[in-house]
Amino acid sequence: MQPLSLTANTYSDCYLQIRRGKQTIFTDVAETTTLLELKQIIANILKINPEIIRLTYKGQILDIDGKHLHEYGIITKEGRPQTPLQLEFVLQLDDGTYESEEIIPYTAESNTRPDDSQQMGIPIDSK
Repeated sequence: MQPLSLTANTYSDCYLQIRRGKQTIFTDVAETTTLLELKQIIANILKINPEIIRLTYKGQILDIDGKHLHEYGIITKEGRPQTPLQLEFVLQLDDGTYESEEIIPYTAESNTRPDDSQQMGIPIDSK
């Protein structure tokens, strides 16, 4: 048995975070997965037709279903379990157009700051 090389890639899959609005799908796929196969994975999860899904990566529309993910720059070296690559998707509407691409952040920044006494656990109305 040969020893494992320290430079060998220990990840065989590319880890992805696929977002739409408030939805997030985490999955891992091979670099050689075609765009159509990825759309089918998403469609199976959401129970929709894969033909109405349009994916984007770094602002680029992924539009050729027969292309492999590595041809779009989606590679194992970049998509690790701790730092998955982020793709976005939108759905085609009945009129043939696509919905607007809006990703809602996980947390919203609050402009209000609690009173210092509240942070320290001191009641505001103490008599």
